[in-house]
Amino acid sequence: MSTEASAPQLRPLGIGEILDVGIKIYTRNALTLFKIVVFVVLPAQILVNIAEVSALPSNATVSNGGAGGVSPFGGPITTEGPLTGHQVTVLLVGFISAFLIQFIAARFAQAGCFRAIADAYLGEEVSWRSSLRFALRRLPAIVWLSILSGFLVFLAALLFVIPGIYLYVAFTVAVPVLLVEGAGPWHSLGRSRRLVKGRWWATCGVAVVGYLLVSIVSLALTGLVVGVAFANPARNTATGFVLNTLAATVGSMIATPAAAAFVTVLYIDLRVRKEGFDLLLLARRLGVERAPDEAPPSFLPELPPPGSQPPFWPPPPGWVPGPAPPVEPAPPPPTEQPPFWPPPPGWKPGDQ
Repeated sequence: MSTEASAPQLRPLGIGEILDVGIKIYTRNALTLFKIVVFVVLPAQILVNIAEVSALPSNATVSNGGAGGVSPFGGPITTEGPLTGHQVTVLLVGFISAFLIQFIAARFAQAGCFRAIADAYLGEEVSWRSSLRFALRRLPAIVWLSILSGFLVFLAALLFVIPGIYLYVAFTVAVPVLLVEGAGPWHSLGRSRRLVKGRWWATCGVAVVGYLLVSIVSLALTGLVVGVAFANPARNTATGFVLNTLAATVGSMIATPAAAAFVTVLYIDLRVRKEGFDLLLLARRLGVERAPDEAPPSFLPELPPPGSQPPFWPPPPGWVPGPAPPVEPAPPPPTEQPPFWPPPPGWKPGDQ
């Protein structure tokens, strides 16, 4: 028997099952996933806050909330007088620098979480160091993919809102395509759209429900950090600097791994439905050694018992009917002759 034939098969999952598997992977590997995000986002957020505060004029302050005009720094900015042209230029440079640092750090943490989630799906030991090393090698491609997909979605949304929404959902699994299949950014977008084709509404459902779950938990925990008890300190004070750094880090620590878990499970499910994907193929793509007969992780839903009907229609590639159930032997036909002679007491023709 070939190794492909003996590899444990996967079955398609419903929307609820995709979310359930993603949550189980997330919670069982939470500490490792948190380390991936913290070691990337925390230093980056410190640099972001330094860039923002350094760019603020001496007569300006930025708060975390309240009334006032919204600044590029994410909060209301108040000044004691008009800003000069030089001060405006410094503000813009600080904003662009902070944005680039945040953008690259978010892509770095995202790629690391995707690799860790994929390892967890295989039942492998998840390492934050190896996940970050893998993410670092693919970081330029991830950044370019994000820029390209964002530009296409923005352009489509400008022309009409519906195409923008369609592309946003169609590109949902582009990142795992790039990381698992080693495709380039442009090819990953096209590959993602082909995988989502025919499953657009289900993909949209996973994306919307997953986003709501992540947002609720992330906002709740972030709110605890920058709650009313701290009296909304200005961000260019020591207290405001620390609180803003912690809030941004906690929000990313919760949201980034959860989103990666949902999207990775969704990507694998789409390939199972359309290509007969299995754990052995996933392991080979990631360069992981896996025994062909190794059982799948316990958090995956069990396969249905083998039978003559496929698990869904049209059948997945390579599906064959299972063995037919055993047939009970038919009883011997009645006979007109007694089993022996003389006939037993009470025997009559037609008895067995």
